[in-house]
Amino acid sequence: MANSKSKRKEPQDVLYRIKRGLSAYVSYLAACQMNQAFSEYILYEPILRIFTARGYRVKCEYECPGIEHANRGDRKRIDFVANKGHSLRIALEVKWANSNSPDIRRDLVKLQAFLKSEPESLSLLCVFGRKSFIKHLHFGKGKFKERGKAVYADLRKTKYGCRIFQLHNT
Repeated sequence: MANSKSKRKEPQDVLYRIKRGLSAYVSYLAACQMNQAFSEYILYEPILRIFTARGYRVKCEYECPGIEHANRGDRKRIDFVANKGHSLRIALEVKWANSNSPDIRRDLVKLQAFLKSEPESLSLLCVFGRKSFIKHLHFGKGKFKERGKAVYADLRKTKYGCRIFQLHNT
């Protein structure tokens, strides 16, 4: 029987599960020597599974509202838009950090446009990578606030982890 103190409310629960799931999943892939395939895209399937397992309706590659698109070429898209019930709407951009200072400029533009278009939603940046790359990340004062604590898979070899940041509505 689960302790009622350990129960997290949404969206904290799903965000914790995403962090925990991604850290474990990539550690498993590393054990399978799949490091050559590592990119942000391998994170999509576990994120989708976790969202749907928690009862969210999810759209992947959601066309970003509030951004003018050229008549030709690729449209700006949010990695995930997840809804639970009538009141909880989450936009989630995913970034694989390959350095201590990942370039989030394009992610930030999309999250800002989404939040401006839907001010009651949560605009989140999920940053995944080696612990040494992500443990001291800061994205500018006042722009983001971290949601919960980082989760790391510490299995003696490379330590992978995940952090999720919420964009402030300014």
